[in-house]
Amino acid sequence: MQSKKRLIITLIIGLAIFLISLIIGRPWWQALFLSIVFLLVSAVLMSTGLLIPERLLGRKHSNSPQELTTKENFYKKMDLMLTNVSTQPEATTEDIQWTTEYTQMMKEVCELVYAVHEGVQSRDRVKELRAFRAVASELPRLISQFKYMPELTILERREAIEQQTQGLDLYLEACSNFAEAIDTSDGELAGEAAKQINEALKLLDLMDTSQLM
Repeated sequence: MQSKKRLIITLIIGLAIFLISLIIGRPWWQALFLSIVFLLVSAVLMSTGLLIPERLLGRKHSNSPQELTTKENFYKKMDLMLTNVSTQPEATTEDIQWTTEYTQMMKEVCELVYAVHEGVQSRDRVKELRAFRAVASELPRLISQFKYMPELTILERREAIEQQTQGLDLYLEACSNFAEAIDTSDGELAGEAAKQINEALKLLDLMDTSQLM
């Protein structure tokens, strides 16, 4: 479906190039030549995943080999990020060290998040409480590490880290509320905690929307 949309957009752009060339006074054969060149270049780019119309479809470029829907795919994304940084000629030792620490922390966060997610889906109270207690035990350390990571010179990355830190704080609070709700059989508190968890996961960008509670 996505490739069909890309093909349609590419053909529309090719036709637009032909018409605009005619309007500005170019001979029809030049207009046709430009359109064919565009279509050939687009075909090459499409085969390597770099087709420009990808942005016209409203999709953000992702380094992940697959959509971010599972823990395994998230790990692949983190590993690919580290590989990309490590292989860049201009990357400094500090860049590689920072990315190594960041990807490792995010993997640890991912383990905690998916343990909670699986526990809630199982509806097994013991499994749920075990996962929430793991968050209460391990997440404060990860939050502290996040907050004391070296300042980044790239604004976009710094803003992303700040957003993820907010997500971690909210997730810790939500899991605490959820555990309390289970202990006290408080359905209203559980509902509020579930909303907090969803909001935290959106900030952390660990799951797609179909996986949220």
